Amino acid sequence: MLITAVVNNRGNTLVVDMPRDRMDLDTKLYSIGQELSHNMPVSDKPDSDITVKLLADSDIGTHLIKLFNDSHTLRDVNNLTNAVMNAPDEIKEAIESDILNDQYSTPDELIEDVKKQTFEAGQYTETFYFPLVGMLDDEEYGDEYEVDNRFLQSYEWDIRELVDKEQGDDLGDMKDYFYDDDNAQAKMVTARWGIAEKYGSLYGKVDFKLREPFTAEEKEKARSWVCGQNADGFGEGLEQRPIETEDGDLYVSMWNSGDDYFINDENEMNEYLSQQQSGGIKL
Repeated sequence: MLITAVVNNRGNTLVVDMPRDRMDLDTKLYSIGQELSHNMPVSDKPDSDITVKLLADSDIGTHLIKLFNDSHTLRDVNNLTNAVMNAPDEIKEAIESDILNDQYSTPDELIEDVKKQTFEAGQYTETFYFPLVGMLDDEEYGDEYEVDNRFLQSYEWDIRELVDKEQGDDLGDMKDYFYDDDNAQAKMVTARWGIAEKYGSLYGKVDFKLREPFTAEEKEKARSWVCGQNADGFGEGLEQRPIETEDGDLYVSMWNSGDDYFINDENEMNEYLSQQQSGGIKL
């Protein structure tokens, strides 16, 4: 563990090591009658009823503690320690060196650098693309109807932000939820959902950064996993998050049950787009 937090709530004390599972952290806080971790500032003021003192028995932990102030929460501490602890082996030494040399001024700066270096560490990339479906909830008339891709394009920035937010720091990397093939999982440095603009239309995508290329069998297992995540995992949570628009709440799904649904690799996607264009179909 990188950091130990000593939480005191009106005489009730909790000593908790981090990083740890967010739900477990919140459960332990609840045991001393405290609020959730994202509402608990890192403050050790002696006149406060609730205090949080951060301790470390390693140089890395000591330098990490220096990045926090009263504006940060206990969840921020957990997110940062999780990012550092679970950084891929390829970048861990460089990240730890930068921490010890005080190259970071905020926790967010460090987390973003871990993400950046993690993405760059994968020597190979496998990307899958799939359609997006937008449903608009018109509260004024009580109707819900599907919008076209042009409408989605007008809220591209909001959709990108939502997809990024859904992969928040406390979720960890999505590759950690891949259980279908140990060899394929070992090749993954990171798996990240995103949005791609192709010929004026928006599509969903997943970028796998890999240490080695997938075999044909591993690739199909990854494709199947992406479909499952879009339908029941990551995508199911995403499509419950509304985006406010002038016309009502927009809900974006990365899966649908129609015959036109696909999950294409890069070559397949290029062929699909070429066929769409040559057929005179508006994308």
